Order: sequence, then C-alpha cells, then structure tokens
Amino acid sequence: MDGIQSLFQPELIWFLVGFIMLLVEFAAPGVFFIFFAIGAWIVAVACLAFDISLTAQLLLFLISSVLAIILLRKRFQKIFTGASSRADDVFPDEFIGKKAMVKSRITRDVPGKIEFHGSLWTAEADEPIDENSYVVITGRDSLTLKVKKIER
Repeated sequence: MDGIQSLFQPELIWFLVGFIMLLVEFAAPGVFFIFFAIGAWIVAVACLAFDISLTAQLLLFLISSVLAIILLRKRFQKIFTGASSRADDVFPDEFIGKKAMVKSRITRDVPGKIEFHGSLWTAEADEPIDENSYVVITGRDSLTLKVKKIER
C-alpha cells in the first residue's frame, strides 16, 4: 500500500504534469505549453522543499507559468521556431536593379509573372509590358516585385 501511496506525492504529480506539457509542446504548433511545464516543475521543486497546501501549489503554478510566459516567450520563440520567414529573408534588397524576363503580360491593373533566378514571381508595373520582354526590378511590396521595362 505504501508503494501506491508514494506515487501520489505532489512533487511527482507536478513533475509528471510538466513532462506531459513538454510532450504536448512538441505536438502542438507554436510555443506555449512549455511555459506551463516550467510552472509545474517550479511547483514540484517547491513541494520537495516545503510542505505547501494544494491552494498554494495552484497559486504558485499560475504565477510561475504567467511569469514564464512574460519573461521567456520571445527568447523561446527564437529557439524553437528557427529562421524567420519574412519576405526580407526570401527577397533581399540586393536584387533590386537586376534583370528578369516577363513570362505573362503585366498591365497597370493586373499583375503578371516574371522569371527571376529560376523562379516565377508576381510583378507589377506602371505601364503595360508584353510577354518575353526584359524588365529591371525596381522594388518590391512583400513578395510582389515592382518592375520597369528595359528600353532597347
């Protein structure tokens, strides 16, 4: 009977809750459950050091989880999510001024497609540009390139 009762120690329960939250973090998108795992592990350590009531344990769990979110979220997001997926990373400004070929007609109202570095990109221009014309990249708006026709 002592073996079963020793399984219900609060420090073991809080440790297991933290471990389960860690597993959920790996399965769920985003970075969120890790902070509740940290809160549960803080309560587990507190239960090892002190004899505290269930109410105090729950309050400590709530406070430590919220503080972990506030203090560690940005740092953990950088660690867990890796490289940024912003348009700046996909299309650096160093490509401005480079030539590309129009693959589908571009008008003022309807963007077309250009081929640049082996990929098709959506492109806009202030003037109509026919297919198979060469353009120069003058800027961008997110993943849409701004182009201007090259006069030959």
